[in-house]
Amino acid sequence: MWGLAWFWWFIILFLWVLFIYFTFMLAASKGRSPILWVILALFFPLITIIILLVLPPADGAGTA
Repeated sequence: MWGLAWFWWFIILFLWVLFIYFTFMLAASKGRSPILWVILALFFPLITIIILLVLPPADGAGTA
């Protein structure tokens, strides 16, 4: 039973890192501070992504 415990921790860690990457990319695409949103996502993952999905793009997002 304990032989595969590391495997499940690896899966959880992989999904967590993938989620953090998604949060970073979403914040950057909306013109928000990616580092701030990643820090928030480390502590409040579900709430952070919901808020970020609902927020409109910041002024000047996507303009060169």
